[in-house]
Amino acid sequence: MLAVMIAPTVGIDPFSFSYVVTLILVVAISSFGIAGVGGGAIFAAIVVLSALNLPIELVGLLISVEPLIDMGRTALNVNGSMVAGTLSNKWLNRA
Repeated sequence: MLAVMIAPTVGIDPFSFSYVVTLILVVAISSFGIAGVGGGAIFAAIVVLSALNLPIELVGLLISVEPLIDMGRTALNVNGSMVAGTLSNKWLNRA
């Protein structure tokens, strides 16, 4: 999302087919090494922005709001795990 928002500032059309494909490939490849790192969004943003030759200085904007985004992601993950456990328990008739 950050790469799409920053691209117009350097004159790149973020909706061009080549940019979207490149972005998907870079994010997919970089996610293998970053997925388990705490606060990984910051590291992922640095990797993606540098791979796409975008200014990495703007990652500072992400650092200021990342804790809020991370809390929302964590709440969503916990909620999903609780729902999955509850539904599995009901479907398997275990109480």
